[in-house]
Amino acid sequence: MFNPADLPDILPVFPLPGALVLPRGQLPLHIFEPRYLAMFEDVLRSRHRLIGMVQPIHDGGDLHLIGCAGRVTQFSETEDGRYMITLTGVSRYRITREVSGFSPYR
Repeated sequence: MFNPADLPDILPVFPLPGALVLPRGQLPLHIFEPRYLAMFEDVLRSRHRLIGMVQPIHDGGDLHLIGCAGRVTQFSETEDGRYMITLTGVSRYRITREVSGFSPYR
């Protein structure tokens, strides 16, 4: 069982309108945008393999403060470099701050 205290301090987020994962639920995703391909490849190199799904607020750059962390539990790569992945929800989380860095994703 996953303990919410085991969430990493920094989690890459995937703000995707209309996509929702809940704890113990599954969400299939098709990853094709370059910034999210970079995010996914970084997540695969991490120990926890977690992506924070969160809803954007309308069309602006703001995000809702509550999301759900999903663990990559299945993936396959297409011939043209896209990924089909499945996230399994592990825990809700609250965004406390956004960390800016060198990555093209949030």
